Amino acid sequence: MSLYVNTNINSLIAQRSLNSSSSSLQTAITRLSTGFKVNQAGDDAAGLCVAQGLDTQIRGNKRAMLNVEDGLNMMYIAEGGMSGVTEDLQRIRELCLQAANGIYSEDQAQTLMNEIKQRLEDIDVIANSTVFNGLNLANGSMAAAGKDVVLQSGSGTDEANNTINISSALTNMLCTALGIAIDIVGMDEATTSLGADYLDPGTYDPANPPKVNGSNWDNASIRKYVEKLDAAIAKISEDRSMLGAYQNRLQSTSENLTVMNENYERSKSQIMDADMAAESANMVKYQVLQQTSAAMLAQANQIPSIALQLLGQ
Repeated sequence: MSLYVNTNINSLIAQRSLNSSSSSLQTAITRLSTGFKVNQAGDDAAGLCVAQGLDTQIRGNKRAMLNVEDGLNMMYIAEGGMSGVTEDLQRIRELCLQAANGIYSEDQAQTLMNEIKQRLEDIDVIANSTVFNGLNLANGSMAAAGKDVVLQSGSGTDEANNTINISSALTNMLCTALGIAIDIVGMDEATTSLGADYLDPGTYDPANPPKVNGSNWDNASIRKYVEKLDAAIAKISEDRSMLGAYQNRLQSTSENLTVMNENYERSKSQIMDADMAAESANMVKYQVLQQTSAAMLAQANQIPSIALQLLGQ
C-alpha cells in the first residue's frame, strides 16, 4: 500500500464514518426525545404532507363532536320545554272535561277556569324562557327573524353531509301560536257571547282572544276548546318526536366521528410516531459506531508518522 503524507485517505474515511454515525445518533436521540419519527420535513416529506391532512381531519372531527354535544344539549332544553307545556295542556284538558260535565254552578266553573288561566300563563312563561345561549327555542322569535338552527355536525364544507337543520322540530309554544289563547276574566267582568265557531281560524284573533268566565263558557264552547287542545298536544308531540329523531341522528353521528378519528389517529401514528424499541436499538448501535469511528480516526491520524521511520527518525 502506498504511503502518503499530504493526503490521509484512511483519516478521511474515518471522519466520514464518524460524521455519519454522529448524525444518525442525533436523529435517534431526537426521535426518542420527541416520540416522533418525523420531526422536520426532510425526515419524510411525503409522509408529513399526508400526516398534516390527517391531522386536519382529526381536529375538524373533534370540533364537530363538540358541536354535536352542544346541539344535543340544546335539544334537551327544547324537549324539556315541550314536556312542560304538554303537561300543562294535559291538565287544562282534564279541567275542561271536568267543567263540561254540567253539574257545576257558574261560581264553581269559575274556580276551574282560574287554574286553567294559571296553566295558560305558565305555557307562555315556558315558551319565553326555553333559551339556549341566548337563542329562544320555543316562542317563534327566530322563525320570525328568518333564522334557522343549523348544526355543523361534520368537519367538511359540504352542507348536505355536514349540517343538520333542526328548525322544523322547534315548536312555537305560545298560546297564541297554538291557537288556545283565551282571556279568562272574573265573574264580575263583562264578557261577549261565544258562538260554536269562536275558535275557528276565520273568526279567532290570537291578539284579541275571547273573554270567557264561568257565565259564558258553556259545554259546546268547552268541547270546541278541547279540540284546539288536542290539536296543540298533537303538534307538540309530533315535533317532540322529530326532535328525538334528530337526537338519535346526532348520537349516531358522534359515534361515527369517534370511530373515524380512531382510524385517522392510527394512520397518522404509523407515519409520525417513532418506534421506541427500534430507536433505542439504533441509539446503542450508533453510539458504538461513533466510538469505534473516533478510535479509528485516531489510529488513521497516526499512519503518516510511519514516514518518519523511513527517514531514520
